[in-house]
Amino acid sequence: MKNILRSSKAGSLSANWSASADPNPPPSGAYQEGFEARSLAVDLRATSYFNPDWRWIALLVVLIALSVVIGLLEAWPLAVLIDSVLTQTPHGDWIHQAFLSRLPASKMGQVLGLVLIGMTLQIIGYAVWASRMMINYHLNYRGTTRVRYDLFNKFQVLGLTFHRSRPQGDAIYRLSADAFGPWGIMDTVIGTSVAAVTLTVMTVILLSRNAGLTLAAFSVAPFIIWSNWRFGLRIHERALESKQIDADLTSVIQQAMSRIPLAQAFRRERGEFRIFRGAVRRSVHALLRLNWQEQLYPLARDTVLAVGGAIILGYGGYLVYRDQFLRPVATGMTVGTLLIFLDYVRKLWDPLKWLTEFVAKVRLFEAAARRVFRILDMPESIVESAKSVRIPVKPRTLTIDKVGFGYRAGQVVLAEVSAEIRHGQMVAFIGSSGTGKSTLLALMLRFYDPTAGSLRLDGIDFRDMRIADVRAHMALVGQESIILPATVADNIGYGRPAANHLEIAEAAMRAGAAGFIEQLPESYDTILAEGGQNLSGGQRQRIAIARALLTKAPFLVLDEPTSALDPEHEKHLIETLRALKGLRTIILVTHRLESVVDCDQIFVMQGGRIVERGRHDELLVRAGLYARMQDRSPRGINRLS
Repeated sequence: MKNILRSSKAGSLSANWSASADPNPPPSGAYQEGFEARSLAVDLRATSYFNPDWRWIALLVVLIALSVVIGLLEAWPLAVLIDSVLTQTPHGDWIHQAFLSRLPASKMGQVLGLVLIGMTLQIIGYAVWASRMMINYHLNYRGTTRVRYDLFNKFQVLGLTFHRSRPQGDAIYRLSADAFGPWGIMDTVIGTSVAAVTLTVMTVILLSRNAGLTLAAFSVAPFIIWSNWRFGLRIHERALESKQIDADLTSVIQQAMSRIPLAQAFRRERGEFRIFRGAVRRSVHALLRLNWQEQLYPLARDTVLAVGGAIILGYGGYLVYRDQFLRPVATGMTVGTLLIFLDYVRKLWDPLKWLTEFVAKVRLFEAAARRVFRILDMPESIVESAKSVRIPVKPRTLTIDKVGFGYRAGQVVLAEVSAEIRHGQMVAFIGSSGTGKSTLLALMLRFYDPTAGSLRLDGIDFRDMRIADVRAHMALVGQESIILPATVADNIGYGRPAANHLEIAEAAMRAGAAGFIEQLPESYDTILAEGGQNLSGGQRQRIAIARALLTKAPFLVLDEPTSALDPEHEKHLIETLRALKGLRTIILVTHRLESVVDCDQIFVMQGGRIVERGRHDELLVRAGLYARMQDRSPRGINRLS
């Protein structure tokens, strides 16, 4: 049973992002259309996580519209002040009149009114922006929480084969970082939609003021688009590289922390530090490459904006001079209109940035979302039937009927295994390593389904029962005793949280754990280190046995329960198991033959089959494999070789 509950040891993730991060870069040619369809499906699935928040999204849309309007109006009070108030020859149109219509007729009243309007617009703009950000955070956290719930629940139901084949760091990274992918897609879609509307409205307004200057303003657009494309692509590549190296670093850290006792025992601290240092350096170098591109990006942006501002100021200044001084024209270019152009050109960057970066951004977040959905779409190895029946927990007969199993096609781990275990019996499965004992126990807890035959409780096939009901009948003590970073009482009561202190203490006493627990600083309230590092192996195993004894499960399944116990506590546990005979059904997998002497049935396994069965004395009389095992036991230790 050694591997049944073993957590996957985190290994280094592949350095190849495409293999581990599943970015699925867009293919070319005939496959492009299919890829785009799949991308759209990913985007729709990602945004569906925010359907319950449609009211917040509607409010966000309203605030975005208000923010766009305020952004477009912010420069107008100054333009109206210059063109219509602080001049001997007022210029203006209906927009100027709209601002001035509610203000006093006096110049000072108009100046103060326009100042207050400008200040109010800015304050409202800041407030709307802050509200938008808080709603963004709210949507982000709520949607990402739903993604994490789904992903964590999926990890909980995926079989042991999945968890054994992948490093823990990969699962941690998907839960911590990739879970933000759906929100990234949602945010990118919203931002790009706002950018498209903003750019359209700004262009219409600018064209209505002066078509020539508008074309001059947009003369820098190709350079903006080029810089967005150029640096956006580089940043995208560097971000993918950094994300993968960060995932690798997570795995390296997880491995290093789990290997500390081994490193200390074999004096490998320096070697472990070199591995850690290399991973950190790769992460730092990747981040610096990303940071360098991120700093070149605003440098290029500001340079283009400076050139665009110079073009507008130069050409616009000439138009103002021409229309106001050389050949005055009533509807000509004014200083206020020039300020509008300068403000709008400054605000052109963000909309163009969103539009030109849309594909790169959404691909980046799709890569993360695909990693999440790839896990969510994985078929579960154990599927509960829609017609599964609920069965109450009570003493039952376990029937193993011609069970066969293999982890892969063509592999035979178990073949034609049959046994009947009645309530109150104590039975044992013995045999050398690799005979299929632990696999059989995994089938009893329905971690796997047999590939042939069936397991039944009172004649009901496991596959026709709820998985939770099957496992509620079984209390497991594995070879590796899992200890939680919690109190001793919480560890013992893990399988039965409602148990009171007296019940917990009684279970600890039966498991031979009460003595050392009462010597701990806080007794049952002592908080144990993760993995029980502040306990000995035998102490950890006794707590695991107490945990199983505390449950109401009618079957007590123990895999090498005495392997970490000293002779005194082993004797105590055997006496406990003898006392439980008739009260619970006890199933032992063990190498210590002394533990099976009092069993009602002993099943001797070899090559995935049961080759002998019977009581201890019956098997000795037969002089078969069991008897030879007894003969090979050195100095009466009664342990299998």
